[in-house]
Amino acid sequence: MKNLILIGGGNQAHYTIDIIERESKYAIIGIIDALHDIGGDRFGYKIIGRQENLIELIKDYDIEVGVISIGDNWSRYHVYNKIIEQVPDFEFVNAIHPSVIIGNNVKLGVGIVAMAGCIFNPKAVIEDFTFFATGAQVEHDCYIDKFSSISAGSVTGGYVKLGKFSAITLGVTVIDRVEIGENTVVGAGSLVVESLPDNVLAYGNPAKIIRERKQGERFLK
Repeated sequence: MKNLILIGGGNQAHYTIDIIERESKYAIIGIIDALHDIGGDRFGYKIIGRQENLIELIKDYDIEVGVISIGDNWSRYHVYNKIIEQVPDFEFVNAIHPSVIIGNNVKLGVGIVAMAGCIFNPKAVIEDFTFFATGAQVEHDCYIDKFSSISAGSVTGGYVKLGKFSAITLGVTVIDRVEIGENTVVGAGSLVVESLPDNVLAYGNPAKIIRERKQGERFLK
């Protein structure tokens, strides 16, 4: 098995560790984190250093691959950029729970984290560094762009497009052929029946635009 590092020691690391252990494809060497004490324990694994020391850590721990275990889309993007600035050819891998159902002709990128019970139906395209929480369902022919996320229990109809950095939060239903723009967040429990533009927060039944969002604005605090 290749030696794997987790980048990010928050709660998402706990979920990601569970997935990787169940997959039995990689050996987790430790966690890189910006906040927790180096040498401390997180979810049974050691904090071995900071991301700015990645080159040294790769040599010291024989690190071969990694997963960014950070839930917020923009934070995941910023950490990704810091990593490739240091190691342009660093290899990112997927962490996909064994219970995830992947249909025919689904295209998967890299750096994807998919928790238990997710469904990716035929001809869906799942781009790089996306995150899917428990039971998220992506229907046929959907396009999920890079650094976006779908939270637990949410369902998209067929031919839905989710823009880069956008988030469908808890328990949302998106009907068929709707497009959600970049950096847009759909609030929990919403029903999305019409397309949404870039850079907005929308929620409700049916979902309505509440306010604008700035580039880089976090949705997970």
